[in-house]
Amino acid sequence: MTTGRWIEIENGKRKELDFEYKVQDDKECMKVWMQIDGCKETGNLDITFYSEVNDGMFPVMEVTEEFGVLMEKNRMFIKESMTVDFALAFLQKYGIGTPTGETGRCGIRECPVFEFNEEVLRELDPEGYRQYEEIHEQVKREPIQEMPDTVKTAQYQWEYGEEKIALYVESYMYGGGICVQMYHREEESWELFGDLTVNLPGYMLEPEEAFISADYGRDKLEFIKDYGMGKVLPVKGHSGMQQYSMVEFNLEKLAEFDEVGVRKYCRNQGIELNIGKNPSLQETKGSMGKRQR
Repeated sequence: MTTGRWIEIENGKRKELDFEYKVQDDKECMKVWMQIDGCKETGNLDITFYSEVNDGMFPVMEVTEEFGVLMEKNRMFIKESMTVDFALAFLQKYGIGTPTGETGRCGIRECPVFEFNEEVLRELDPEGYRQYEEIHEQVKREPIQEMPDTVKTAQYQWEYGEEKIALYVESYMYGGGICVQMYHREEESWELFGDLTVNLPGYMLEPEEAFISADYGRDKLEFIKDYGMGKVLPVKGHSGMQQYSMVEFNLEKLAEFDEVGVRKYCRNQGIELNIGKNPSLQETKGSMGKRQR
């Protein structure tokens, strides 16, 4: 059994675990509890951790990455943020899971596959794991096929010339709004080029809306309009002395650049979009290229 203190939360008991991490060179410790779910489309395992630091309103740590492909029971991609030393140490300390040595890639996302410990998952969130099993069994499993490995890019024209850009879509940890990042190719890997959106506190936005980063903001607005990814709204956001333009994204168009990210964001927001078929499952092996986040 794992060590930890049982606490009462809204949907039952959970065992708190100590998540030790670093902020610069300082060690910190946060009490977290696990929540398990299953993806309705794929039946895949979904693991997140919550904490009292934000009253359990938003995840403090998302463990698994949904590629939209069908995985075997208790196997799942983990986010690149979970591959740092202290995150891996946390997973292994409590016997939550171990790497299989396999890697999956879709677009610029490249994540290792983990084998999760069923006994530990049942202990940490028994009701969540039961629901995951039901969902997993309901989805018809298919033979392993090849996963698409293409990356759609766009030409970004800005003050210093032209850059070939790929987009990465996810949710902001605080507020859950849409987060869009810009990546460019450097040698053998995709590296962060800049933020397309920013997360401003104190604003309640619709799921399709976001404020655009003010760094070369005019160029970014033109970039969005050039590719039909959204329309500029007559609303401004403010933080300090800085002003930010608001855009209503066309999520279907945005999905052409990052279908996996948009699919996951829409599931979290309860949005149904017709954005094509799920990519199929690939079982790949090899080293994982690192992206800076």
